[in-house]
Amino acid sequence: MNLPAFFLVETFLVAVLASLTFLFFHYFRRLKTESLPEKYLPFVSVVVPARNEEGKIERCLESLARQNYPRYEVIAIDDRSDDRTGEIIRGIARKYPHVKYVAGTNAPPPGWVGKCNALVQAVDHVKGEWLLFTDADTCHTPESLRYALSYSVKNKAELISFMPVQELGSFWERVVMPVLLGSFLCGDPLNTINEHTNERAYAYGQYILVRRDVYEAVGGHYSVFDQILEDISLARAVKAKGYHILSADGQLLYKVRMYTDLQSLWNGWTKNLYALIECRVLFLVLVLGLVNTAIFMPFVSAGIVAARMLHGDFSEQTCLLSGLVVCQLALLLAWYLRTAQHYEGVSLKHFFLLPLGSVTMSLLYLHSAYLVLSGKKVNWKGRRYVVNTSKSIESESIRKPKSTTEKVERTPVETR
Repeated sequence: MNLPAFFLVETFLVAVLASLTFLFFHYFRRLKTESLPEKYLPFVSVVVPARNEEGKIERCLESLARQNYPRYEVIAIDDRSDDRTGEIIRGIARKYPHVKYVAGTNAPPPGWVGKCNALVQAVDHVKGEWLLFTDADTCHTPESLRYALSYSVKNKAELISFMPVQELGSFWERVVMPVLLGSFLCGDPLNTINEHTNERAYAYGQYILVRRDVYEAVGGHYSVFDQILEDISLARAVKAKGYHILSADGQLLYKVRMYTDLQSLWNGWTKNLYALIECRVLFLVLVLGLVNTAIFMPFVSAGIVAARMLHGDFSEQTCLLSGLVVCQLALLLAWYLRTAQHYEGVSLKHFFLLPLGSVTMSLLYLHSAYLVLSGKKVNWKGRRYVVNTSKSIESESIRKPKSTTEKVERTPVETR
């Protein structure tokens, strides 16, 4: 392939990336700042699992404790943390009577994901008609519950999740997260998840609202106990039973700081990144091909054109190539600015970090695929798992529930 043809392919793929992203946001459901009358707002139990989150859990629980919502409770479970997480939760629980501290005293049974193990312990203490599963690294606006429940009830959703605003504070967050998160939007550009007749199902795990009777009908987190992507698996279980699931924009509801440094970012993404593309080698090739051609190569092409011009080459071909490069970078900039509306902490100057982000993202995908295909263990918050190509974790002695309603026998947990 000659150089002009390659530049044309690049331009086409950048246009594809930008088009898919703008399609996604065009069809994306958006909340409004409106509320149902309080008599129609159901009692909600907010469930927060926390393991080694001493730097984040206080902000999260404070934001949840101060909700402008008539009837709700917060169940925060300390998942056997090695730091001050439990102490901080207890302090918040003493301060706010509607916040309950639960000490997770049971280690995950063989074959269980730690988060699922914590959640089934916490759910034993809920009283609500609706359940909100949210993470310790989130921070919620005062109207979060009111807007989310009003929207859910009005739209007859039985499970709904909301995409957050991502807080990006460190160098590596700003490098990696825009490329990763932006590329995810291409997976469902038409938001087919919101079509009741379409089998596609997923959820944003940081904010999942589900009717309690629906949650119990599908077996709750017992039904996804070994899934490394328990949020997506729960959404699929709910939709497979014929219930109505939705996904929507959560900018009015909350923000999240997933990772704070390169190590936590690397461990967090490599544990499940390959699973996000269904553990398929073909999908890996397609994702890396699209992202690197559409995000990394335009900067390389710009360098090629600049080098030609610096050497006095202003031929017709060089002018054609320069025009294609300008088109590529303009489309890429439009893509970046649109996705950046869901980020905090980035500015226009971070656009020039995209090539490094593309390379780093590729290494993350390849490392995640290697861990799955080789049977090596992933490491997350002091727990190590082997993730297989079925997106579940493996154990030498897996204890599966005999049915979706059976519960693994557990010892009582401490509550306050």
